[in-house]
Amino acid sequence: MKLCAPIAAALLAIAMAGCAQHPKPKAAVPAVPVAAAAAVAAPPEPLSEPQTRVQLPPPQTLDPESLALAPPPQTPPPAAAPAQPAAPAAKRAPAASSAAPKSDPQPAASEPARPSIQEVLPEAQRNQLKLDAANSRQRIRAWLDSTKSQQLAGQAKLTRGRIQSFLQASSDAERRGDLREAVQLAARAEILIREMQGGQ
Repeated sequence: MKLCAPIAAALLAIAMAGCAQHPKPKAAVPAVPVAAAAAVAAPPEPLSEPQTRVQLPPPQTLDPESLALAPPPQTPPPAAAPAQPAAPAAKRAPAASSAAPKSDPQPAASEPARPSIQEVLPEAQRNQLKLDAANSRQRIRAWLDSTKSQQLAGQAKLTRGRIQSFLQASSDAERRGDLREAVQLAARAEILIREMQGGQ
């Protein structure tokens, strides 16, 4: 232990001597000019200016004619239909479900009729649909003729009226060229016929 103390003192002296020979360079403090000091003290300018001043464009003049509404077109009142004598109340059938909704009046003739958009079918398929619709309508007419002499009452009478309506609508659809709808309407009429035959 006695040897360690002198060695440690010698090493410490050597290390201190190296630091003393090469003094640490001091950092140079730049002199702050007075103008720069004033600039540092001032608050920084904002990145954007607050928009407290609103500048609107000058007012535009309006033409008074553009504000005036055009009067609606004058249509003549519909002519009153001649009064028909009321049928006796005993002969009236309940028409709540069979009454057809009234259609709106036709638009003015100033606009030409537009052709309807229809599906383009191959000729063979068109012929098949025409044949199916014609066969269905023929079966429906035969059934209607066979039940013409029967006295139907209540729901059966209403169903017979619906069948006749489907038959007429099927014919109308074929005249318009909508063959798929003609077949579907005739098929609905045949379904009603089968239901009536099953219920009797």
